[in-house]
Amino acid sequence: MSAIAPSDRIRLTLHRMGRFTRRLRLDALFHPVAFWRSLGSSGTQVLIAAPDLRTADPVIAADIVTGRFVFAGQSVEAGDRSPFAVIPPSDDWLRQLHGFGWLRHLRVSESDVGQAPAQILIGFWLHDPGEAGELTWEPAVTARRILSFLAQSNVILRDADHDFYRQFVRSVLRQARQLRSGLSSIENSVVRLQAIIAITMAGLSLSNQDKLTRFGLERLDQELDAQILPDGGHVSRNPAALIAVLVDLLPLRQAMIARGLNPSTRVLRSIERMMPMLRFFRHSDGSFCHFNGMATSATDLIATILAYDESLGRPVMSAGYSGYERIEAGDSVLIIDAGKPPAIAASQDAHGGTLALEFSSGTQMLLVNCGAPASRHGELRRVSRVTAAHSTAILNDESSSQFSGPEADAQIISGPRTVDCKRQILADGSTCVAMSHDGYLRAHGWLHTRFVTLSPDGLRLNGVDDFKLKTSEAAVLPFVVRFHIHPAVRISLGEDETEVRLEPPAGPVWQFQCNQPVSVEESLYLSDTFGSRATEQIVVSNLTGGSSAVEWSLYRLD
Repeated sequence: MSAIAPSDRIRLTLHRMGRFTRRLRLDALFHPVAFWRSLGSSGTQVLIAAPDLRTADPVIAADIVTGRFVFAGQSVEAGDRSPFAVIPPSDDWLRQLHGFGWLRHLRVSESDVGQAPAQILIGFWLHDPGEAGELTWEPAVTARRILSFLAQSNVILRDADHDFYRQFVRSVLRQARQLRSGLSSIENSVVRLQAIIAITMAGLSLSNQDKLTRFGLERLDQELDAQILPDGGHVSRNPAALIAVLVDLLPLRQAMIARGLNPSTRVLRSIERMMPMLRFFRHSDGSFCHFNGMATSATDLIATILAYDESLGRPVMSAGYSGYERIEAGDSVLIIDAGKPPAIAASQDAHGGTLALEFSSGTQMLLVNCGAPASRHGELRRVSRVTAAHSTAILNDESSSQFSGPEADAQIISGPRTVDCKRQILADGSTCVAMSHDGYLRAHGWLHTRFVTLSPDGLRLNGVDDFKLKTSEAAVLPFVVRFHIHPAVRISLGEDETEVRLEPPAGPVWQFQCNQPVSVEESLYLSDTFGSRATEQIVVSNLTGGSSAVEWSLYRLD
């Protein structure tokens, strides 16, 4: 690993100083004592319950009713006890418990099956939220809890007595006011936007909260301007951020309309921009691409969000502000990371995968990146962020972007500063994208160049990877080009070691061919939704200098 440049070290130090100051402010604002000192408001009522777009599962509802709570891959049997009084198996389990996103599963029917458990469990928490301490009041957990309480308020408050109703409303209002007080100290941009949405939703859903509503709406416009790029992407460059924002912003828009308010131009424009970008990141089978923190997605949630798309706008093919390219041809889709890393403050989920690509055809994913597991898988998450976990070239076994430390959420402090990308249509109708990045230039003097071309029928993908000398003296270094294969695809190396056969479980067979010998190595396809699976990768090894270009192609065998 190359040394950190002095300028990057200064940037990191300043960022950490600001982060430490914000952390101290949050600890004071969201401390349990500070929370319970805040004032409530008498006579406040719940006026509306905006919908929760996340799907409900009757199986999970049955588990909750019997006292079984399964979060973050871990199960706790609480029985008749309060789940907030049990010893938690992990912090992630505790965050999901106190976020109350699971309340939606108790809306499984119009009967009273889910009502009593919801009131009992909320009553447990209102009476004694347990010994979780500061974790309970983290902004992300608090925002999710407010939105969950309000979205499921019809179930929670059905036939509720006066005391329970009053405690519930006072709790929501207090939490919203705490979020408002600590808003400027929230570092994570997505969490900050979720907190603003929660504050605004509380103002709209509760009576006599015009001041809270105005504050939320004003800050919402400002934050959408700051976070949503002109092409609809997010400043973090994480495709998952669009899902996280839209799944809460769309119900908020409905809540505004229900209260007789016209959503602002910024709100409407942001939604109109994000919806096509959501389609931009989808492959042929409906799954999301794996770039910059995007894990395996729940396709039903994405489909639900897209059902709210009124414009039905086609995605752009070149998302220059977000730094991505998309090529569609036939039933094939190619998506490329052609942008530099985000700003340090927004890079806690970003990857060192500059110029990485993913390719799908029909309903089959072929070339992928390794993905991103949940933060609780610290070592796997750290490994998933380096360049070697992506379908691109790696010089001297070093990541093209450097991280501030070994933590799973470490920021990117050094990486490509210039990423060039030019797109053109060739005479035969093929689409060609020529790219380069300087992530290895300062340390080693080499520039990574990549050319990819997709045929007009989508049946052939050609590529050239090379390292160009950009300084007067640079050592000859080894580099490899990696192509991670989807675990459903079986691959076999040809006899001359320059060809690899790719056989999906159904559909046509594909052939990978290279101008140099290749090898097949182990890889991982990381997913919390469906479980991480072992897979394989195609690896081409070479040296910089001289005739170093790696020419490769992937084409369908009819």
